Order: sequence, then C-alpha cells, then structure tokens
Amino acid sequence: MDITSQAFAFHLPRILAELATCCFVSIDLEFSGIASKAQGKPVKSLRTLQERYAETKNAAEKYQVLQIGLTICHEDTETASYTLKPYNIYLNPIIDRKLDMERDFSFQGSAVEFLLGAKFRMDSLFTDGVCYLSREEEDIAMSMALERRDGSTVRDALNVKETEHESLSFLTKVRRLIDDWLALGNNREDFLNVPPPTRSDSPGTQLFPSVLNRFQRRLVHQLIEVEYPSLVTVSKQTFIQIIAYDEDREKAVRDQKHRRTQERIWGQVGFRWVAEALAGGDLSNLDPGYFRATLNSPAIKSKDDLEASVGQLKQQVRSNRPVLVGHNLFTDVIYFCRCFFGPLPDKVEDFQAMVHGLFPVLMDTKYMATHDCGSINPTSSLTEINDSLAQMTLPSITVHHQHTKYNTQQVVHEAGYDSLLTARAFIKLSSQLREGGTSKCHNAVHDQTAQRIPHGIVHGRPSELTRIESSEATGLPIENTNRHPDQTATESHKPAANVGHRTKYDALGFEDPVDTRDTTMHPEESKMPLQAASKEVMRMVDRGELIPRFGAEFWKVYGNKLRVFGTEERVCSVGNFAPE
Repeated sequence: MDITSQAFAFHLPRILAELATCCFVSIDLEFSGIASKAQGKPVKSLRTLQERYAETKNAAEKYQVLQIGLTICHEDTETASYTLKPYNIYLNPIIDRKLDMERDFSFQGSAVEFLLGAKFRMDSLFTDGVCYLSREEEDIAMSMALERRDGSTVRDALNVKETEHESLSFLTKVRRLIDDWLALGNNREDFLNVPPPTRSDSPGTQLFPSVLNRFQRRLVHQLIEVEYPSLVTVSKQTFIQIIAYDEDREKAVRDQKHRRTQERIWGQVGFRWVAEALAGGDLSNLDPGYFRATLNSPAIKSKDDLEASVGQLKQQVRSNRPVLVGHNLFTDVIYFCRCFFGPLPDKVEDFQAMVHGLFPVLMDTKYMATHDCGSINPTSSLTEINDSLAQMTLPSITVHHQHTKYNTQQVVHEAGYDSLLTARAFIKLSSQLREGGTSKCHNAVHDQTAQRIPHGIVHGRPSELTRIESSEATGLPIENTNRHPDQTATESHKPAANVGHRTKYDALGFEDPVDTRDTTMHPEESKMPLQAASKEVMRMVDRGELIPRFGAEFWKVYGNKLRVFGTEERVCSVGNFAPE
C-alpha cells in the first residue's frame, strides 16, 4: 500500500494501532547516496567495524532517506498463521518554510542512476512525500519558537540611512500622525490606522499611500518599537493598526502564536511518529485530532472520551516492543537513526548501545541466512534468499486483502516490496532455524555452478545475482515463477481465520482489528511479543508452524547480530539478547 502525504493523516492512527499489537515489523530504506571509497586512495581488503561504521555514518549525515518500506506482521496462534501488511512511503526532504528552518540535502550521481533504473519517481518525493522532522530538528524548531516568544531584545535605532530621503520623509509623516493622535488625550479613539481610512480629515494625510508596501509596513513597526514603547502595532491586511500596550494581552497573543507554532512543528514531525512508535518513543504530543476521522462508535461521545482512548493506544504502542527486522540491517539502522533521531556517536560501541536502547530486538535476515558461512562470503541477496525459501509451506503466510499491490507485480528496490520480501524471509528462516542451526540458503547458492553476473554493490546490498538452476542441492524447491498471476494473488491474500478479535480500539474505527488478548499492563511495563505460551503453541513451534518463542536458543544465536561483510569482524552485535 502506497501512503502519500495527502493520505498520511488518515493512515497514521491505523499504523499505530497495528504497531500496538504486532509481533514484528520489517523495514527497508532507499537512500539518495551511500558510502563510497575516496577517489585516489587505495582500498583496503578488509576494514574494521569501526572504519565501516564511520564511513556509513558520514554518508548518513550527507545523504537522505528517500523512501521507507514497512511490513507489519500479526501472528494468529489459533490458526498458526501470519498476516502481513506492507506499506511504501516516500519521504519529502523539504521542511515547512513557516518554521523558518532549512534542510540541506544531497544526491549521489550513481545512486540516482540506480534509482531511476529501478523506476523510482523522483518527483514523488516532493509531490507525494510525507514530511518528517528528526528529534534534533524538532528541538531546534522549538527553541527558535521560544526565542521568538520570550525574546527581550528591543530595537534601539531605526535601520534607515541618512541618504534614504523617501524613507525618512515617510517616517516624518507617520510620527506627525501618531503625535497628533496622542495629543487628543482621552478624546482620541482606541486605535490609529496607518494609513488613515480617509485622506482628507487632517492636513497631510493625503500624502499617505492608500496601501502600504512591505517596506513601509516594516518601517512603521520599527518606529513604534524604537520611539513609542507605550504602543504596539497590529498587522492588518492593508494597513498597520496602532494600539496601547497591554501586558496581559500581549502575553496572551505571544502564547497563542507559540501554541500555533508548536502545533505546526508537531504536524511537521510526520513520519517520525511511526519511527517513535517503533522505538518506544514519546507520542504525547501527537494530536488526538488525527484520530477524530476514524471514529465510528457511540462509545466516544466527547473530546475527553477521544483523548482517553487515544491515550490508551499511545501507551500500548509504547509498551509493545515488536522485533525490528531488516536485510543488511546495519546500513539501514544507521540511516534510520540519523534521519529520525539525530546525530550519531563517533564510536561504534556507543552506537551499538544506543541502538539497543531504541530497539531491544533486531533481526538481520542476511545474518540469519549466512550464519557460520565460512571465510568465503556467499551471495545473499534478498531475492535469492526468498527464491530458495519459496516452496516452504510452513509457516502459513498471507498478505492482508487491502495490501495487495505486490501480489501481481514485483517492484524490486521499491522499499515497500523489499520490506515484504524481508518479512517473508524472516518468518521462513525462523522456522527453518528454530533449533539454532545453520540456514540452507547460502549452501544452496554456494553449491551452484551457474554463471554469476556481477553488478557491484548498491545501497550496501550485494547485487550479484546467481541463477539457481536446481533445488536438489538444498532440498528446498525454488519458487515456480511460471505461476499465473491470478493464482499468486489468490494464495497471497486469502483471509486468515480468527484474525479480528474485537478489541478496545474498536471505538477508533480501525478495520480488521487484531488480537490484543493479555495486553493489560501497568504504564511502566514493556511487553515483548512472541512470549512462551500454551503447550499447543509450543507444539506448533516445534512443528515449524510458528516463530520460536523468546527464550529459545534461536534468539540467542541470531538475535541482535547484524551482518557486515567486508570487515574483519564480519558481524556487529548490538547488545545481549535477554528479553523478559
């Protein structure tokens, strides 16, 4: 499902409700550029993990995330099935100019060439892309807003040169008009308009223009600020109104402007609300008004009811910590954190600790597929891994019937599509590796003798594709690519049984609510999915019908390990795996 800027407000509450109850989320990113070797410098055969991290960090600071794919997965333990909801979202790098902030962004020539070759629509970044602010950018915007509200700097001189005769003449006329108005004392009106509404009541007023231009309006503001501290100006459409200064009124005006600026900033946060939900971040400033359009129940009759229901959902989102899955996740998570959270630490050890705090459980399908692969790096593209797993019938995987874009078309290197492939690979690899063994995927590719066609490395992912001619070497049949598209679609989005238990979020009007049993918790608690359950569930795990439960050896072997080929360490560990 594509989500545009026009539809984001509609989909955001639904995505948050899904994140509140899902078991894992797979992500994929597309970038405006990646780390590249310095021209003229020799290339080392192997870098250290620190060197690779520094290179990727520098690239993430220079280039942008252009597109993000999310696939949200819900597990139904009653039917031993998984339902996937893929989303594809362009990100707009432009910040609302009314926030008085700028964001510089860069494009790498080779990256643009690659994206255009993959039919990436550059214009969609700006026409359909969803806005975002990082935590750092939000803090800067808020600080600037506070400075404008509380600024005590008073102009002490007019910014007019002695040679600007027309400006000086205009100021003389405005002074005379103000002084005449003040001289009336208690008999004067409560305000003075510049220019006056009529041009014949007093001598000289006919010399004022009927409408002030921007420069003249600025001169009037400056004149009052510098020479008339007991007065203030109010901008109107065609004139400036001058009134007496009132401290309480001015404070109320400043506070109202600041609230409007805050709301504009929080509206510009955009996709980062989803990033915060994935990281268990703060959603308290997310406007409940986002959820108003989703109401379809008489259970919510007032604003207080809405805020209470939304507050419960926000707490559930923050408490549920789904597994975050990616393919070649090392690169993606660096860009993701820089884009949405702010500057990255210089040392890879500090980055590992930071990431573990944000995402307690990370799973890299590239690491899963190449675990214990030996000293020769196997080809491990996302497409190859999915091909080698395509004929696995367990676990049962369906694509939600409202997310069928990719049922009949393969859009390789579109972030939403790649996130869907990543989700499928994770589920099947989890079943295959449930005893903590080694994947058969890289053996399948390594043993083939078919010709390889090198294409270099794109977005940090090896794009060397191997044509797998036979499935005999692995015992895993290769997906039948000759199936009729209609057959594929039917298999992909058949509805899962018993998905849609009625929940406390029904009042928010989300379609197809998911099972939220056993979700009652105290606000300070954090709930991990995939917990050990009934004996029947454990039997389904043993049969390969469900992902292993936390506590299994599988998670200790594969959890929080990111594959980084081309480095001496070959893997980046992001914390011990010990979910409660």
